[in-house]
Amino acid sequence: MKIPTRIILIAIATAFLLKSCDKPSYPEDSILGTWRCFGEGSVSGYRQYNVSIDYEGTDSTMIKILNFYNLGFQVETYATVSDTLIEFIGTNTFDDFSGTGHIERDFSAIYWRFSYSGYSGSDPQVEAAFRRF
Repeated sequence: MKIPTRIILIAIATAFLLKSCDKPSYPEDSILGTWRCFGEGSVSGYRQYNVSIDYEGTDSTMIKILNFYNLGFQVETYATVSDTLIEFIGTNTFDDFSGTGHIERDFSAIYWRFSYSGYSGSDPQVEAAFRRF
């Protein structure tokens, strides 16, 4: 059975169209969006989980990170961004972080070194990487 050329061309065009729609759902030149965290703490051990980063208000130097340290998406961790440096400024709970994050210039990753104290205990030494997925 011979497949008509027209059907083959439609199938190829559809494949290209679907592939072109396969674009990231985040701004490519921004840290905004959903990330996969790969972290290891001296107390918590190795963990993987998702986080979400958005602006806090209209100031592009202020961000909020949801689910940081896998505390849940109801916990908002606030930070300032200056060039490629992120510094914690607080949370909407009694959880506390100290340390910094460093953003890759191509926005492909964020590397963290921080400590945690709060409801879930304390973890004095945590290293993590956020990666796009």
